[in-house]
Amino acid sequence: MPIYRFHSHHGTNIRLLDDRTVAFRESSFAHGIGFSDRPLHPMELFLVEIEKTERGWSGHLRIGLTQHCPDDQMQLPQYALPDLANMLPNRSWIFAVTKSHNRYHDALHLPTFDLPEYSPGNVLLPAPARPYRSILGDYDYVYTYQGLFHRSVLKSVSRSRDANSDDEAAASVSSPDSVGPSDDSVLPTDVGSRIGILYVVTGDGETAEMHFILNGEDQGPCARGIPYKTAPLYAVVDVYGTTKQIRIVQLSCGLYICTLF
Repeated sequence: MPIYRFHSHHGTNIRLLDDRTVAFRESSFAHGIGFSDRPLHPMELFLVEIEKTERGWSGHLRIGLTQHCPDDQMQLPQYALPDLANMLPNRSWIFAVTKSHNRYHDALHLPTFDLPEYSPGNVLLPAPARPYRSILGDYDYVYTYQGLFHRSVLKSVSRSRDANSDDEAAASVSSPDSVGPSDDSVLPTDVGSRIGILYVVTGDGETAEMHFILNGEDQGPCARGIPYKTAPLYAVVDVYGTTKQIRIVQLSCGLYICTLF
């Protein structure tokens, strides 16, 4: 699989580092929009890790999909939300990462009721809800467009250094190898959090739905009815607010594939 990089066209406050695999916002909290350097395929996971944060701002990383082609070198607005999303209707599907659980409670997540049942006291009781089934499955190994790899690659990690520095050292690149094991205490907006986006084609074959993958968990379809055939879909990020630096996590078969016997 090829190396995943950020596109050379990006917001004015973004500096790309480490062969365009790291996006660092140099100043302010805005003009931090970036794109994948090529369109995504169905079930192709674009995964980033938060490497640095910066105190003193509100809001956090935004991530999603867009049919705005960065090759067109269009003038970028300050923010992905709402500016880029509103540039052309139904061309971008972008969502904000928050500290709390980001699962989207749409029709797939609401309790599904069968025929009503009555208790002895004549109180209407719903039938048990059917749990949402992740598109990543429930096994230790996950299959995407990139191939087969262990689920732990998607989970948050503990950084072995202070990644919250606000000085000039913040422009340095953290080594992707300087990490500890998965850490379930990492909040979605913290350093070490891994956030991904992908889309899957729906049953009609004409539209797609976008899924938000947060530290190894599928948060469900956050956007539906995406006309994926009308134009290529690029990953889009906004290194916004407290999020200072992100790195693309390389999900290449050469690094993570495992042979199952």
